[in-house]
Amino acid sequence: MKVLHLCLCGPYNEYWGYQDNLIPKFNVKDGHEVTVITTILTDSVNRVGYDKVVAGECNLTTGEKLIRINFLYSNKIIEKLRLYKGLYNKINEENPDFIFMHGIQFLDMRLVKKYVKNNPDVFLVADNHASYENSAQNFFSKNILHKFIWKYSVKGIFPYIKKIYMIAPGCKKFAEEIYGIPAYKSQYLYLGADTEMINFSQRENTRRIIRKKLGIGIKDFVIITGGKLSEGKNTKMLVEAFMKLPDLNLKLIIFGTFSEDIRENMLSLIEGDKRIIYLGWIKGNNVYDYYHASDLGIFPGTKSALWEQVICSGIPIVCKKWEGMEYVDVGGNCRFLTEGTSDEIVREICLLKENPEILKNMRMIAETKGFEAFSYETIARQAIKTN
Repeated sequence: MKVLHLCLCGPYNEYWGYQDNLIPKFNVKDGHEVTVITTILTDSVNRVGYDKVVAGECNLTTGEKLIRINFLYSNKIIEKLRLYKGLYNKINEENPDFIFMHGIQFLDMRLVKKYVKNNPDVFLVADNHASYENSAQNFFSKNILHKFIWKYSVKGIFPYIKKIYMIAPGCKKFAEEIYGIPAYKSQYLYLGADTEMINFSQRENTRRIIRKKLGIGIKDFVIITGGKLSEGKNTKMLVEAFMKLPDLNLKLIIFGTFSEDIRENMLSLIEGDKRIIYLGWIKGNNVYDYYHASDLGIFPGTKSALWEQVICSGIPIVCKKWEGMEYVDVGGNCRFLTEGTSDEIVREICLLKENPEILKNMRMIAETKGFEAFSYETIARQAIKTN
């Protein structure tokens, strides 16, 4: 098929490891002709704010055609509402058989509706990443943007859309309560990992190389965490818990970028313990090597796309228990934090470090069931099914 991905709800960085990168990549591998239309926004290199690039077209090395389009005007309101210059003409030129809208929070969905209305054989789907944890955090966002503007947009296109994918149960609840999307239109499409980057046969070799590079002993017990490190990720709690354990063979790898409000404090805290290794931001293709070098992933805060990556890489995980997030436990690979305290994290670290058989069983389940459940190769096929 000719598959068109519309990534118009936020920034887009080429070759990163997000859903809007990997589903198109694997669609190409399955033989489809794939185009991505997106904005001129990119996440900045230091992960603080957005950068703008020049509009235009190019072919990615992964096989997709990438089209970046300008906003209708260079104006904060226009950018907030996500109105674009020439979007309808670009869609019409691509003449797709299948359209996947990544996100349903852009006003120019009216132009997608116009195209599908004029081309009724086109199969249209969308997904929703918004939940109460990451959206509608203030009065304006909840009542003006989501409950009025985006709800109006969604309802306008509703008769023409075949299904709306929810990346987690929390997103489904949000979509039903805020946008009025009925359950029968919803299907789950979980986030995942780039399984081309995961090679279990080379894991031990990768483990030795990365540990040597970081000055970590081959027998050390290594915990990894990372991502977009805002206050809600509770990285400080993890660091404080780690520091309560004096074991010199215990190491903590942190990657990603701290939000400005906590950055200085966190870097100062990390400097106080030489067993903690802070790597900064890692390119998506390289992060899997650091997972392979680790024994355990711990994520004590809000949901991150990294949870599925770590699981798919065959790594046991300890994460905060959120309503609707139980799906990350595919049969025993995951342990949940329910108290939300550093003492609870200490107990989990001690339990898993001192009981290698428990850890081994969790790893085995992650390598098998977790790899299968969160492979983007499988998810990409599910995403463009027309039945």
